[in-house]
Amino acid sequence: MDTIFFLWAVFWLIRISIEDLRSYTIPNLYTLALLAAAPVLSDAAIPARLLAAALPLALIPFMGMGDVKLYSALGFCLGPRALLQIVCGSMLAGGIYAAALLLLKKAHKKDRIAFGPFIAVFAVLTLAYALPSTFAM
Repeated sequence: MDTIFFLWAVFWLIRISIEDLRSYTIPNLYTLALLAAAPVLSDAAIPARLLAAALPLALIPFMGMGDVKLYSALGFCLGPRALLQIVCGSMLAGGIYAAALLLLKKAHKKDRIAFGPFIAVFAVLTLAYALPSTFAM
């Protein structure tokens, strides 16, 4: 993975987080911009990437479509292994955050939370973990 594409992905993940926190939506344009880096973010085979892009569709009944599309884009960009790390980490962190809000009576069951920032944080961590291996000798 090239550093410039890492920075490109981080930039769009930050934009996604800000927009989701502001409006509870993730614009398709931002997700598509993230997909522009797909050819160089991972060396996973195309069939594996396509599978990783399709798997998040199972989350449609449980999440907003912007979050599902972001997971799908990340799956295509990074492959199934990285997607699994991102999904597990973001679901755990988002769940803990939501539970804390409920326990502290800062939110109710029907309240919405911006989930994009949790996805973005774990995507950046996954990308950052992969970046040093690119420069290994």
